Amino acid sequence: MPVSDSELMERFGDGDDEAFRQLVERHQKPLTNFFWRQCFDRQMAQDCTQEVFLRLVRHRGRWKPQAKFTTYMYRIAENLWIDRYRSKKAAPTIMSLQIPTGDDGGDLGRILPGRSRLPEQGAADGELSIRIQKAVASLTEEQRSVFLLAETKGLKYADIGAVLDIPVGTVKSRMHAAIHKLRSLLEEEAREHLR
Repeated sequence: MPVSDSELMERFGDGDDEAFRQLVERHQKPLTNFFWRQCFDRQMAQDCTQEVFLRLVRHRGRWKPQAKFTTYMYRIAENLWIDRYRSKKAAPTIMSLQIPTGDDGGDLGRILPGRSRLPEQGAADGELSIRIQKAVASLTEEQRSVFLLAETKGLKYADIGAVLDIPVGTVKSRMHAAIHKLRSLLEEEAREHLR
């Protein structure tokens, strides 16, 4: 049976560097993907991921298993994103469908529902990808954070509330607003595209 994240973090707090290596191995790709979906910039995502792990090293003796390790880690990630890039208003850039996004090395085209990968559909997929990225980028920072934590990390609303330090009701409200705005933007884009 694999050792839990909490146990690995406790071991690391006691000086076990191998435990930390295992945590990095487990969480590096998902964490990099979290940041990539915030900014659509692979280098920035990798830099932010390294900074999260550095912060874990600096605070290793202070961690208490009061919440799940992933909740703790994504709270650090969210705070880092806010501290570093929100004030600079980092603007997402538009990327290709072939940019790797998943833990398995898949690309954005793979995660779009119901999309086959026939060559003649490449242009349409690229346009859809751009429309989706623009719509997500147009969300407020608060809406985008909730949406990405729920949709890309699969966190439950209670965990998102813990990561962002907001009540579950606020998480639900922001998620509802994000989905409503995304739906409206994508429907409007589709109507304009059909004209």
